[in-house]
Amino acid sequence: MRKIFVMLCMMFGSTFASKASGVKSMDKASGEKAKKALASTRAKELSNHMITGLQLNNYQSRKIQEINMRVAEQLTAVEQQYAGNQAEIDRQSKTIYAERDRLMENVLSTVQYNDYFGSREDYNALDKKIAANVDLEMDEAIPENATALKQ
Repeated sequence: MRKIFVMLCMMFGSTFASKASGVKSMDKASGEKAKKALASTRAKELSNHMITGLQLNNYQSRKIQEINMRVAEQLTAVEQQYAGNQAEIDRQSKTIYAERDRLMENVLSTVQYNDYFGSREDYNALDKKIAANVDLEMDEAIPENATALKQ
């Protein structure tokens, strides 16, 4: 969470507050922005793969992006809340992915849904890969001399 906060501060030209209480409130607000940014990136990239792979029309594309954004926000929150407890992350993720499957069924044609359902493990793996790469990119954006902030 701290890594994301530092990266956002650097990206948007924010400065650190000098008071400890100011840092805490800014850290929390920036943490929420960072969580939204991560979720947004995950949702956009996964949606782009689904749009082309499933040959979605404009209406379906918008709906899939909305679904993927909701799912990405939930997954990001779970991953941050249960960091270090992979079993709980996997358990919670399974429930979130099942809900996505249900929502997708309402948007996709039968043929598209069958294609999606057959590839959903690939989509889930892609989502995890996207999230890991976004996190790595954020780490790389922090200068080496800021190692005390990389916690």
